[in-house]
Amino acid sequence: MASFDSKNSLVQLNPLLDLNFTHICIATFDYHQNSVLPVNVLVMVLSSDGTGGDYLEIPSEKRRVPLLAGHVYFVPCDLEVRFDISPGISTLAIHFNLTFLQGFDVFSGSKHWKMRRDQDFVARLLDLVNDNKNELKSICALKAELMQFCLSCWPEGVERTLPIARKYESIFRFVREHGNAELSVGTLAKLAGQRQDVFSRAFSRDLGKSPKELLQNDLLKKITAKLLLPEVSVKQAAAELKFSSEFYLSRFFKKRTGLSPCEYQKKFRR
Repeated sequence: MASFDSKNSLVQLNPLLDLNFTHICIATFDYHQNSVLPVNVLVMVLSSDGTGGDYLEIPSEKRRVPLLAGHVYFVPCDLEVRFDISPGISTLAIHFNLTFLQGFDVFSGSKHWKMRRDQDFVARLLDLVNDNKNELKSICALKAELMQFCLSCWPEGVERTLPIARKYESIFRFVREHGNAELSVGTLAKLAGQRQDVFSRAFSRDLGKSPKELLQNDLLKKITAKLLLPEVSVKQAAAELKFSSEFYLSRFFKKRTGLSPCEYQKKFRR
């Protein structure tokens, strides 16, 4: 008799895992900034004029490493980083999120950044982003490369978090679909059928972050995505995300990232 071993758990998890790019850019520019971004940052140095003075620094570790040609640098989301980049080097930068349950990034909370020399990886990604004839095929291949990279630096504890986090799947989905500056923790508590204080304590205990942090992280991702769209102004982004004014969006954004919305657009919208 033939055996049959159904892997329904994998099928059920599949639609809950998503890899999305928010920024892909080949550039040479002056960038000297501390920032905390809601996306995972992958920077590949394509070439360097050899003059030096280009660094990545993780302030929490007080560690500074040089940016070298053929090297790959990975900084997980929400980790403060400083890049000192001069026009003497050319980089390929990719901002992305690997999320499950409609918005919980796999690397959220991770403090482990990576640096490695991998000229073959850099060359493969450069070929893919430059392939203008087969863009759909290229994005599939690019996602496959990024998935393999993520597996190589997979954070500990994700599997332990997943069963607990699935209790809040409907909350994550609601925040992703309806999150804006007006959405409150009280609304999420009502959706869960609990008092706000009970819901907040349980959520924070189960996931290691508060529901307020969930709302703020979702809002920050949506702001950065809108700011990168061509012709979208800060004022338009504020209105679409239901901030009371452009000023409040700017204050929120700079407090979280270290950059004003206009600075972010100038540096990353190309």
